[in-house]
Amino acid sequence: MVRTIERRATQRALTAAGLGGILAAGIVGFTLSTPVSPAAAASGSTAFGVRATNTVNLSADSGSLSNPTVSATGISTETSAGYAKASVASLTVGGVSIGSVSATCKQGVTTVTHSGSDQDTKFFHVHFGKSGGPSATGVTVTITDKNGKVSETVRAAGVSCSKADTEPPTSEPPTGQPTPPTGAPISKPGTHPTATTKPKTTKTPDKDATPVAPKPGHLAVTG
Repeated sequence: MVRTIERRATQRALTAAGLGGILAAGIVGFTLSTPVSPAAAASGSTAFGVRATNTVNLSADSGSLSNPTVSATGISTETSAGYAKASVASLTVGGVSIGSVSATCKQGVTTVTHSGSDQDTKFFHVHFGKSGGPSATGVTVTITDKNGKVSETVRAAGVSCSKADTEPPTSEPPTGQPTPPTGAPISKPGTHPTATTKPKTTKTPDKDATPVAPKPGHLAVTG
């Protein structure tokens, strides 16, 4: 009898928040999850798309969700060393449109952007995350009963990261010239082999012929 009364009280609270169809359909404990990749875990960066817990349990890191309690489209996540990003194009909780939300983390600093605004009513509470820290949840939606007890919690676009250690670039030799392979001859700057040239041959000038003494009867040739 006690369990029946508690179940009815919970159902009335969900109905007030527009979630009565959940228990009627018997959709409780249904989970869709995407495991975190080993590379993402090793990098120290994490990201999730949508997480719903309590009366209904749902999760997705890509694609979309379609459920009477939580529906979302355009879910995407990505991580690497010193970087994480999660975004949801549209989120609806309990029939209420929350809008789009995105969170990015770079080198330990987060940035949250969203199209909606915070809401606080008797049964429905929407609070968007703040930028700046090493981790952030884009938006947190809680549904409470008439006594203020939380009956459903939905979080979307969560990220965390830290500063990544990067290896210094490999430096070149100071001269900027590549190091020659072992055994290769090294030439000193300014020395270049020269082609062998033949020595120029100088032409010996013709010597004046020895004058011949004229014989009797011959005329001397002059000039």
